[in-house]
Amino acid sequence: MTKRQEMLEGIVMDIYRDMFKQATPSADFDLLIKTGEAKRDNFFDKYFLSEEVQISIIEKHCKKYKLTKRERHLIEKEIWLGCSPTANPKVIN
Repeated sequence: MTKRQEMLEGIVMDIYRDMFKQATPSADFDLLIKTGEAKRDNFFDKYFLSEEVQISIIEKHCKKYKLTKRERHLIEKEIWLGCSPTANPKVIN
């Protein structure tokens, strides 16, 4: 893995940390991983964060690290297909 790939993975983790911190209920993403909660199926459906706020968080990190369009696309794809909090309040368990 290249240093740039490692950096992108770190950015994804930082984005998840911010998202879960701002979600309702708020959560410590590192603690979810440490306790194994993040390994449970659809654990992220217990947390709500509006799509607008999620986009804002992604934007903030992409600008901070001055990512290329390709890198930004990779980050967005990972976040949207990964374990970001639900943006649909009806889904919350």
